Amino acid sequence: MSFQENRILAVIDPTRIEQWALQRALAIGKNRTSPRIFAYLCAHSDAKCDDPERLRAVEVQRHRIWLDGVLTDFADAGIPIEPIVEWRADWREGVCAAAETTQSGLVIKRASGDPGALGNSDRRLIRGLKGSSLLVVKRNPVKVLKNVLIAIDLNATDRGHLALNDSIVALGKRIRGNSKDLQLHSISAYEISEEFKHPPDIAKTLGISRSQAHVVQGSAAQVIPKIANRIHADLVIVGNVARITVFERRVSDDIRRATATL
Repeated sequence: MSFQENRILAVIDPTRIEQWALQRALAIGKNRTSPRIFAYLCAHSDAKCDDPERLRAVEVQRHRIWLDGVLTDFADAGIPIEPIVEWRADWREGVCAAAETTQSGLVIKRASGDPGALGNSDRRLIRGLKGSSLLVVKRNPVKVLKNVLIAIDLNATDRGHLALNDSIVALGKRIRGNSKDLQLHSISAYEISEEFKHPPDIAKTLGISRSQAHVVQGSAAQVIPKIANRIHADLVIVGNVARITVFERRVSDDIRRATATL
């Protein structure tokens, strides 16, 4: 299945008024060609009744009416939003299935649990997504992204890490899209002098300016948060050979936990 970069699935939280995931999806979609936004809402109830099918139909309809009302607030965004309401006991399975069905290259959801770390639900969702990247929104999103930081390992030689580098770079460029206001930065950590890579060469390869290619000595867990805070990054993209994760800023604890647990 081909996952498309212009398709974004925003996970709707029916327990909240402000839909940060949808706001971020629209902000990113504005910088993409022919964007398609899907607003996914999972409905479910454990209530006991004599007619469970009737309950299901009523609940799905009720949530659909509520979601239609939410989407009216975004009608002037200039991007069509397609609502999806499903009945599932596990919303994470629903999100993964919807991402595949819609061929969405990016899934966006509001962070769950402690805002200083990835919640269990978010980690399970990362593991369940097969072809989509996940963006976890940890705070009320800024209207316009200004700085995106991608973390790449330029000393990698194995096929898995080289492919990961390519995927992280591609995702960063997709998020930048056609925006003239958004700057794409890269960070590369190295431990010993023999591993140092010249920033001008990196900048040329990535298609960014010399000042946006950062090469710093130290561990990734120390270097990534340092540069993210220095450039006031709105988004930080990191990964390992199995997963790519995107964080809103305030990344110091997130990066340490992510590199240790994902």
